[in-house]
Amino acid sequence: MTEDEIIERAETLPDRFADRVTESTLWSIKRMRGGGEYGELTIELAASLAAHKTPVTPDERDELQALLEAMHMPTDPIGQLNVQG
Repeated sequence: MTEDEIIERAETLPDRFADRVTESTLWSIKRMRGGGEYGELTIELAASLAAHKTPVTPDERDELQALLEAMHMPTDPIGQLNVQG
């Protein structure tokens, strides 16, 4: 995954998950997006989804994992996601 692909994919995450995260998490990840902190944004989102047992699809799980791996971020929250479907 190229840097441009990482940015493009990570930038969509706050809007895609807006209805499934808390307002404080949404505020936080939008600020990270604005600052170009895509690795922190992705790990924060994954950790929040895991902590709240928020349902995600297998494709969403795979995308979050791929982004974290591409950015050399920890993937620990991925195994704790509530994958449905």
